[in-house]
Amino acid sequence: MERGLTMADTNGGIIGPDNDPTTSTQSAVTTTFNSSGTLTTAAKTTSLQYLIVAGGGGGGGFPASPAATVGSRGGTSSIAGVPIATVDTVGGGGGKTGAFSPSPSEGDGGSGGGGGRSPVGTGTANQGFNGGSGARANSVGADVSGGGGSAGALGQPWQPISGTVKSGNGADGLASSITGSSVTRAAGGGGGQYYFGAGRIGTGGSGGGGNGGNPANTVSAGSANTGSGGGGWADNVTAFNDFGAGGGAGGYRSSLPGESSGGGASAESTLTVVGSTEYTITVGAGGAGAAAPASTSGGSGIVVTKQPAVDFVSGASGMWSLGAVYDNVKAGTWTN
Repeated sequence: MERGLTMADTNGGIIGPDNDPTTSTQSAVTTTFNSSGTLTTAAKTTSLQYLIVAGGGGGGGFPASPAATVGSRGGTSSIAGVPIATVDTVGGGGGKTGAFSPSPSEGDGGSGGGGGRSPVGTGTANQGFNGGSGARANSVGADVSGGGGSAGALGQPWQPISGTVKSGNGADGLASSITGSSVTRAAGGGGGQYYFGAGRIGTGGSGGGGNGGNPANTVSAGSANTGSGGGGWADNVTAFNDFGAGGGAGGYRSSLPGESSGGGASAESTLTVVGSTEYTITVGAGGAGAAAPASTSGGSGIVVTKQPAVDFVSGASGMWSLGAVYDNVKAGTWTN
């Protein structure tokens, strides 16, 4: 005699009512760190998108007192914790001067500082670009410095203009919408020059780069929490040496789909993380700049994290079918 279908047959071998699962959503969470701190992931978080920008390099300078000073490299920014170890960015290189060359550890960085008498600072692969070159008066007619490199482009070298020369502009930074609106960061600082004529000072790049300056033109620092370089400073003290280059932007790394990391690189992979776990966030300080009437320091960095929304099975009344259990375990949405 042929047996008809029973509840056990239609319910995956379990006797009881077949229930549809109840699905809930853990909302996306975006957290901005303007200073160092701790990120605690939400319970269901398994991946993390990020924007990490190091501190910008300080602008170089040749003030009357003290002697010529090279901008300092900015501080490192990072995310650290299990199982990712550390993801970090290199501080921006300091701007160089007409008097002497900084050590490579100061002029090089996430993006390189602009050049003075010495070669330009070098950027870090997949984080930023090199600075722009400067030149001595005995080769081009006036002392001119280069603009700082940025996450998005090479720093501008010195430029010929209307029968004379000008210092290079800082390079424009990169835009990111990780916070929900587009913000440009990690720009280079403009180069300084001691000649007072209009249009001969390098301007800071879009995204927070500081402007170059001299006693007739106000110098400025890189903007806070953009990782942008400070402007170069020059005072008319001695011939052939009086110019300071713009600082380079801090290293720039992004994992947001469709955006870019620094130095022309594509967005990086999203981090695999553990829910309900603490991660250490470090935000780099801007590098110190030359002594000047106004600050020539680099801008401090920033770290932004985004925990994507997560759909998960939150429960159901009654009996689960083995088929529903299998489907949810396979999809990674089963919860105890």
